[in-house]
Amino acid sequence: MEDLTVRQEQILTLVHRDEYCSIDALSQHFSVTTQTIRRDINALCSMGLTRRHHGGVGLPATLSNRSYLSRQATDQAEKRQIAERVAALIPDGSTIFLGIGTTIALIAERLVHHRELRVVTNNFEAAHILSQNEHMEIWLPEGRIRSHDGDIVGDNVSQLFGRFSADIGIIGCAAVCRFTRPPMSGQSDTELTEFAMEYELREAAVSQAIIHHSQQTWLVASQAKWQRKANAKVAAFDRFDTIFTAKPSGD
Repeated sequence: MEDLTVRQEQILTLVHRDEYCSIDALSQHFSVTTQTIRRDINALCSMGLTRRHHGGVGLPATLSNRSYLSRQATDQAEKRQIAERVAALIPDGSTIFLGIGTTIALIAERLVHHRELRVVTNNFEAAHILSQNEHMEIWLPEGRIRSHDGDIVGDNVSQLFGRFSADIGIIGCAAVCRFTRPPMSGQSDTELTEFAMEYELREAAVSQAIIHHSQQTWLVASQAKWQRKANAKVAAFDRFDTIFTAKPSGD
């Protein structure tokens, strides 16, 4: 990074930490004009180190997720807030599905005092946390543990979810993207619809299995997910009963 200025290196550090930074926030942080920040962002984007977004800058598009530890350190306050809201709504005695992701692991931390929960998950970190409560029944699929992602993958994962009917299925996602959806029967206009997305088809397939076999489906997504790009569709937002996010309403 010898071609970067000190401020550009600091901007890059902030973007990797938070995934998205607004131009106004960076301007205030460095006490420079928004025009100066835009020049810095243009330089970073021209080198492929960042990606422009409306009003800000984020991580470049990628076909793979960042490491679990890297994601775990991102947006902690927002993820904890989401986790607390979700855990408070899960009644004792429920059967729940937990998908992959760091927010899901934080939800597991807040479920440790619940009683008589049956939890089916391929989230290895969540299973480890919940296994410390003797009042929990934990089910894990067979498969390979991905140390990079903190989860279990393999053909048996979706099959295990299909053997249960959950009261609540909770998934995260890698990104939220908007697509034009064809008009439904009797309608003439297309519509823009937000979709939960994953990086890999096998990850999307597991989330779809959770959705399909759950009485209620909940999505958890931090605000940064709206600034990221992934290519494997999971489900449109209207497929979820509840969406938990700190994203401002109507944004």
